[in-house]
Amino acid sequence: MAEKTGAPPAEEKRTSTIQIKVIQARNLKGVKGDSVTAYTKVEFGKSLGETNKSEVGADGVTKFNFSANIEVNLDDPASIDEISHKLVVFTVIEVLPKEKKAREEKTAPIGQGVLELSSLLRGEDSFCKHVVIHSGTTAETVAANTGQNIQQPELQVEVTTTKALISSAGLENSNTMTVRVDSLFSLPENWQPSNNTTHNYNAVLSMPLSDTVDASVTAGIGTIRPAPEKNMDTSSPAKIVPRRYVSGNGLAGAVVNIPGSSVEPYLYEEEDGDLKTKEHHSFRKESESDKVRVTWNTERNLFLLQSATDTLQDRIAKCRTWPLEIFRSSLSSGAKKGKEDDSSISCHGVAWINLAPLLYPGVTRVKCAALVHPYIESEVLERAFWQTKRSVRSGTASGEDGQAQRVSSGGSRRGGGSAKKHAKDSKKTAKESDVIEGETKNSEAQIYSEARSYIVVEVSLEKPLVTKRLPEELAAKVAEYIPVRSPLTKHQCGADEAVSDYHKQIVDVANLILAEYRQRFGTSNDVTTTPDVTEGRKRALVFDLNSSGKYFAFKEQLKQSVVKIVREKFFKTSAFKTDEELQQFLSELYVFLIREMHKGVSGVFSLQTSTTPLPSPLDSKSLIHFAREAELNQNYELAARYYQERLAMDQGSSESWFDYGSFSLLVGNVSKAGECFRECLAIGQKCVMGLLMYGLVCLLEERHDVAETFFEDATCVDPTNYLAWTVLGLFYDSRDNDIGAEMAFIEANKHYKEEGSSIFLASGDKLLSLHAYSLVESALSHELLSSPKTLSQEYYLLLGKLHMATGELVEAESYVRQATVLNHTNPAAWALLGHILYLGNEMTGARDHYERTLSYQEPAPDTHSIRLRLASIYLQLQQYGAAKNMFLLACRDSPSCITWLGVGISCYRLGELKESEQALAEANILNNTDPEVWGYLSMVCLKTARKLEAEQSYKYAVRVGLKDDELLSEIRNTQREVGFGDAGF
Repeated sequence: MAEKTGAPPAEEKRTSTIQIKVIQARNLKGVKGDSVTAYTKVEFGKSLGETNKSEVGADGVTKFNFSANIEVNLDDPASIDEISHKLVVFTVIEVLPKEKKAREEKTAPIGQGVLELSSLLRGEDSFCKHVVIHSGTTAETVAANTGQNIQQPELQVEVTTTKALISSAGLENSNTMTVRVDSLFSLPENWQPSNNTTHNYNAVLSMPLSDTVDASVTAGIGTIRPAPEKNMDTSSPAKIVPRRYVSGNGLAGAVVNIPGSSVEPYLYEEEDGDLKTKEHHSFRKESESDKVRVTWNTERNLFLLQSATDTLQDRIAKCRTWPLEIFRSSLSSGAKKGKEDDSSISCHGVAWINLAPLLYPGVTRVKCAALVHPYIESEVLERAFWQTKRSVRSGTASGEDGQAQRVSSGGSRRGGGSAKKHAKDSKKTAKESDVIEGETKNSEAQIYSEARSYIVVEVSLEKPLVTKRLPEELAAKVAEYIPVRSPLTKHQCGADEAVSDYHKQIVDVANLILAEYRQRFGTSNDVTTTPDVTEGRKRALVFDLNSSGKYFAFKEQLKQSVVKIVREKFFKTSAFKTDEELQQFLSELYVFLIREMHKGVSGVFSLQTSTTPLPSPLDSKSLIHFAREAELNQNYELAARYYQERLAMDQGSSESWFDYGSFSLLVGNVSKAGECFRECLAIGQKCVMGLLMYGLVCLLEERHDVAETFFEDATCVDPTNYLAWTVLGLFYDSRDNDIGAEMAFIEANKHYKEEGSSIFLASGDKLLSLHAYSLVESALSHELLSSPKTLSQEYYLLLGKLHMATGELVEAESYVRQATVLNHTNPAAWALLGHILYLGNEMTGARDHYERTLSYQEPAPDTHSIRLRLASIYLQLQQYGAAKNMFLLACRDSPSCITWLGVGISCYRLGELKESEQALAEANILNNTDPEVWGYLSMVCLKTARKLEAEQSYKYAVRVGLKDDELLSEIRNTQREVGFGDAGF
């Protein structure tokens, strides 16, 4: 016989057999006493057989020794899924004594018990369990009513498999989903508990079991229940409400309840549905406490293979909300006999369940209250793209293994269909169905929209679809990019210590010179000594010091302290490039040493009682204030010097590095900003703002993976920081990660507590102050999308600030003027408008807006900057009295070189030379390298005929870089008038 060829061999089906062995029963109680003859029915969707009839032994044990098998097709996802949710049902039945004339035995049920097999999908291949047999009365009820403890009947059951249902690799990549359906609230008015005798209420959701197979997850039969007792609502339940098995068709009593599973209180703010915000709370509380509802309270498990998990992620990414179909089926005679047709289905609605949070990293649970809308097939097919037209009735209304009506919300695609079209009423009245543009509109289900009906559903997973990086992992990654640096050893010779050491050496040398003087001329305090005698003694002392070598010794004693000052105070450690640079430095050093020498000597020779010296004005707080004043005046070179001085005071300050990094962003030096933020994080890796700003630098440098790491770590370091979550959301949005952005914004809103604003405006304002302009622009875009018709004044002000910061003054003015229209009494708006006009050199308009701002009772933010700029405008407009007063107000609140210089200039122009010199001296103390201060000091000295001081002041003004041509011209004209002032004449 010829061998058949061409047909491929059929693949052998992989199967495993689950053996259910009922060994024995205990504590069986019959109708007439302890003498019981009983047998047990075993079912798993269908009957698996019955045990033999057996009598209770003397030890109270009833032997059965019955085995039944369940075959599982390991290549069929639906067959495996059955193990996750179907129950093995044991019904224990008593055989009553046969009456004399009776032809057949009579029986009476003792109770039922159920066994879950889902542990076989978690790596187990066998187990033994004692299954409690529930009768109509539970042991707990008897104990509560009579005080007697009774033992519940139970079956000893062993379960084994011939082959593991899931391999270890498959187990690692699989997942388990649990779908919980609570209740349908805010029902149509004509739905009352009396309808339970004529209708069933059903809810169906489609879920993938693999990449080719879907399952229709039904909630079982729901029933209309009356409103609970007053003061008892689901947000604070007075008693535990147990959940029921969906696969509990044919079960009754306590056996239908799932052990350890109950309806949890509703925390509206933590939900992800349509009705979670505060404006919905009162409506929900009323619906859940005062009105009837359809209740299921069921729970259904699904076992998801890796292909199902991948399919689930893909579908959620493309369709964030999934259709849960809700409908009512009539209990007509045909339906009761299983001969249902479309006319038995009515009130077909759909609730869109938001599953997007399941794609958030680490999230395993989503709960939502979803509004019910009329079911329109075209809309469902468009939004839920995986569903197909028409459906095979693969779901079951009364329980997935029952015989009642079936409806699919996606069905098994191997079976052909998915979404069931809403039923046509047999009468097809105009009220129930009408056609609009060829589309059948479900008018009957409009009752859901009118009643604002909503259903509460929860979907949870055993493992997250997207694994979240652990805080420890993120921290390790950050440390990999920026190694943790040990705290810097406190420099023992900083600027303050160097100056202090110089003072000490000056005092020592002064005491030595004084000793030499007293030894040479005695200790006489003769006040009648003439100048000639004094000069003669001075020359004699100098001669003695030089000839004896003591002068050289004194110089050597001072040398080391001067070197320290050069290094620590002037930061000079490298060679000079030109002679001019060397001479300028020596001049600056000379002025500083002479001034400090006078301070040191005055402490030795002062005839007054010594007092506690005032603290140095150049502390960290003062330096940052001076730096920001310099930024305001756009003197970025001076601002950089102040930031560097602040760092020199304490290089171990993460705050100082952070501020210098933000300044570097302002001047466009991204690489320098990155260095500063790295230093900030090297000192303290838990600095949330440092993590965010270094992430921003990485974003600007297009190192997106690194940026994501730092942004995520910021949210782990401080999970309640709304700014960190908002920035992470803006980053995700820039990378087209819509799911991640949505999750981050939800978290940000959860932790944002301010009223009358939004996370985008609040975050944008903070980021603008840090010069993170790209993120500010993104935040404003989101604010525009979230409230396009109700843009607030705060939005326009922030938009105006952004355009002002980027130099777009025309656009900035336009937006701020729109803000003043919305609220003309807000001083911040007028102040901002003044700043814009000031930068645009429109001084008269800026002055008017600044004056208007200061006239309000409510102070504007950053009044200091307003006073500075208004005072400078007064100077330009030659309103010197007003300028002096405004600068003095600024000095009162925040004294600085700039404010005292302004006072000095105003007084000089008013002819108040003494007051001018005092103010300029204060300015010189705070900054002895400001050329304008030296310039005006020279003018004051010229006016008061002090030749030497005028020349010295002019020399220093030139050396520190006086570039104001008008001031230079005025100084030279005055010098020509008085005939002195420039030693170069």
